[in-house]
Amino acid sequence: MSMNTIQLKVTTLSNLFIGGSPGTFEIGGIDLFTVTDHNSKPYIPASSFKGSSRRIVRDLSKSSAEAKLITEAYQEFLHTKKQENLQRIKEMKERDERFDRVEKRFEEAIHKASAEYLFGIEGFNHTPKLIFNDLLLKGNDGDDLFSIDSKNSIEMINDPQKKPAVIANPRTYKTVRPGVEFSGEIHFYMLNQLTVPTNVIVGFLEKAIYQFNTGVYRLGNSGSRGYGRIQVEVSREGD
Repeated sequence: MSMNTIQLKVTTLSNLFIGGSPGTFEIGGIDLFTVTDHNSKPYIPASSFKGSSRRIVRDLSKSSAEAKLITEAYQEFLHTKKQENLQRIKEMKERDERFDRVEKRFEEAIHKASAEYLFGIEGFNHTPKLIFNDLLLKGNDGDDLFSIDSKNSIEMINDPQKKPAVIANPRTYKTVRPGVEFSGEIHFYMLNQLTVPTNVIVGFLEKAIYQFNTGVYRLGNSGSRGYGRIQVEVSREGD
């Protein structure tokens, strides 16, 4: 069984709004549009799913044994890379003291290591990480994919000439309706260079992604308005 990729199926359980703009010119009093592709079809950007997944991983890392193993594996990986480049770093420092920051960057990254490094390490290229693809519409091309929803936005008006006032500003949203399905993948890049077994990483990632199904974690904007609840199914390549 290959573990280079896991497949995702996402079904909206409530309206989904990920800030975007209309793919074509539309009129009708709509203020805010969920993101769409060049065919005006909705999709879930990789950055949106990745950002929400990262927040879940951050929360789980506080009490997860798997997260601790992943953290230690990243510390070991970075320490090894630092040792491999130590002579080169010393030579650079001799030519220009500014390269002293390179060694400090390794030390800081090792100190701050966490399971969030699965999403990339700031300042470092070519490290073990997850690569997220956009989740694309699955099958419903002929169906009505959108809901039009109106919400009140509460605003405070501060006019020096008048008393402060609170007003309700109605906004109209074009969102993805409940029951729409999307599919995508998460690819594993260089994860075999970590000392922790890949199946531990996969198990931890699946546990994190399934947290979406609790309803606590949501996608997109306006979660406080009831938007962004999803159901996720995960399968491994070759299953």
